[in-house]
Amino acid sequence: MSPAQVTFSKGNPADALLAVTGNVSITALRNGGATVNAANYSVAAGVLTISGQYLATLVNGVKTFTLIMSYGDNLTVTVTVDD
Repeated sequence: MSPAQVTFSKGNPADALLAVTGNVSITALRNGGATVNAANYSVAAGVLTISGQYLATLVNGVKTFTLIMSYGDNLTVTVTVDD
């Protein structure tokens, strides 16, 4: 996944866009141990989009997101949420 780290600013909110390489089949996205509601992210044409509206609701700090795959290794990305 590229980039492996993303910074999200609540002062300038935007969706987080991440390139997902390879033929992937994602079954879920987790923030830490919590499953993210599917309305808050999408995967299309090799791009994972995490909603800026969702990210703006998170407490500031480093969040580790894990893409749960139907096969193969799960992928992770860290998102730093700040003001």
